[in-house]
Amino acid sequence: MNKAVPLPLTELARNLWAACHLLIFRRSALRWLAPTPRNFLVLLLISLAVSVLFDLISEGLPGQWSPSGVAVYALPAFVLLVFGQFLANRHGLWRLGLAPASIWLAADILLGLAQCLLLLAQQNSWVSPAIASYIPVLYTGLYAWPILAVVFVFTRGLAWPWWERAMAFVILLGVFTAWSLTFSDERLWYSTAPPEEDLPTTSRLMEEEVWYAQPELLQRALAGLQPERPERVDWYFLGVGGAFYQGVFRQETEAVRTLFDTRFSTSGRSLVLINSDDSVLGQPIATRTSIARALKAMAARMDKEQDVLFLFITSHGSENHEIELNYWPLELASITPEWLRTTLDESGIRRRVIVLSACYSGGFVPVLQSPDTLVITAADARHTSFGCTDDAELTYFGRAFFDDSLRRERSLRAAYDNAVELVRQREKEQGFEASDPQWSAGDSISADLPLLEQGLFPGGQR
Repeated sequence: MNKAVPLPLTELARNLWAACHLLIFRRSALRWLAPTPRNFLVLLLISLAVSVLFDLISEGLPGQWSPSGVAVYALPAFVLLVFGQFLANRHGLWRLGLAPASIWLAADILLGLAQCLLLLAQQNSWVSPAIASYIPVLYTGLYAWPILAVVFVFTRGLAWPWWERAMAFVILLGVFTAWSLTFSDERLWYSTAPPEEDLPTTSRLMEEEVWYAQPELLQRALAGLQPERPERVDWYFLGVGGAFYQGVFRQETEAVRTLFDTRFSTSGRSLVLINSDDSVLGQPIATRTSIARALKAMAARMDKEQDVLFLFITSHGSENHEIELNYWPLELASITPEWLRTTLDESGIRRRVIVLSACYSGGFVPVLQSPDTLVITAADARHTSFGCTDDAELTYFGRAFFDDSLRRERSLRAAYDNAVELVRQREKEQGFEASDPQWSAGDSISADLPLLEQGLFPGGQR
């Protein structure tokens, strides 16, 4: 004996079939429709899922889910709930209360899937350019079609005069259009990767003067590192700004170095590697090679068993846990957890404090962990961090940890705890999903950190 189809699936199929009737303006749609509260919620969730799918196809990966978009995308259904209550009160039929919103959501699911196919066809050139030019017009038609169908089917079925039908359509279309124009930039899914068309296609590396200056800049920076002082624990700072096409990474790297040189007495024992046209004639650029050479030079001047390396890297991160090094037209390899761990181990530096300000940077933690390593990341392995825009001076985490917390606190842990709270508060205000910064400290460095911080916070500031 065949098993019966579960009731929720049967009702979903009925509602989708009712939407098919609706979209060809047949009053038989009302016979198939099952407008219950449970079915309304199911249709709403599926409609939101289809909208996320459309935004995902449009925006691409990596990306960020936007909870604030849910309220925006649920507004049309709320408007139709109000319309349904008006119908129910006017005609004394309680079933009409959920009916317009339910059948519109079912139609929105079908048309949303059609829009996803159209978008894929446009992106993959499955249609000719002549046909593709009409797709935006088709989107407009798909937007107005279900609204007109809802008004036509319900008002005709309830025997409204033609002028009331026209008025209802104009009012609903006006509300929906105002909603669309007001929230035209709202998405349920946002790309966190810079659009290809926004990436620069030229850089100062193309200039002969810059090209020949770079080896000398790196050599001079490495030669300028001062040796460790035997009578105390020294901290050495290495900052890396990875992506040249956004100035926030240069500004953040330089700001953090200034903080360490002035408050934490690393002047003469700090070095930055930055990919930026603004600093390319004054600072060496960031590549795997320059990072490895910088670590090797620092190790040669440090007491590798007692002194501490503070490594700060800020750039874009990816879901496969790579931190971008980018300087067009060079083809630079990204920083991976395995490469960074191997390079650090080869330097011989035992005590390490590593701060990674990048999306998905928590993915570096398992590989970088060791008894003598503290790893702080701006996000966990599954989430993005925020603030890497052209108009920003510091990323969200960089501002919270270095600028707002480390300038005042007397320990790294206190600064981290305060920064986490600041980041969470700001992300909540902006409607972003929590980035979830990470702290991972090995047993040995956890025990030694209070003593080591005496060298980081000079003058008895602790």
